[in-house]
Amino acid sequence: MRKVLIGIIAGLLMCGQALAGIDSVQIINTTLDDDPTSITGTRNIADYGKVGFYVVYDETQVGNSISVAVTLHVSHDGTNWITGYFYDFAGGTTLQTSETLSSDGSYVFWLPAALQVPYARVTITATNSDADDLADVDCFVTGQR
Repeated sequence: MRKVLIGIIAGLLMCGQALAGIDSVQIINTTLDDDPTSITGTRNIADYGKVGFYVVYDETQVGNSISVAVTLHVSHDGTNWITGYFYDFAGGTTLQTSETLSSDGSYVFWLPAALQVPYARVTITATNSDADDLADVDCFVTGQR
């Protein structure tokens, strides 16, 4: 009976791991123009085993050639921030600190597995945006729990 009980408990624990899923939360949803030209979204990622970011960028250009820079900062306490390094598909195994997007589309980047931090924030800053040259941006944090 004791072996059966231990087997049931072990099975339930393994099912709990198997049922752990992917969490995706939107941290930025805005239009950048002449005010604001920058936006930051922050997320507590302490419960995530793997962390990725998904940025959707859609520009409206009338007179200026606009772009947005994507940067990452990480923190151990949510107050003191340092530059965060990340990987993306274009860079392969090269760590990056920022990426400039200059055409409509999506950008995916992720934290290195060895980087264990409880807080991450993404800042998106527009260049050459104004009242009619706009950058619509969304950013999602995706993590495996």
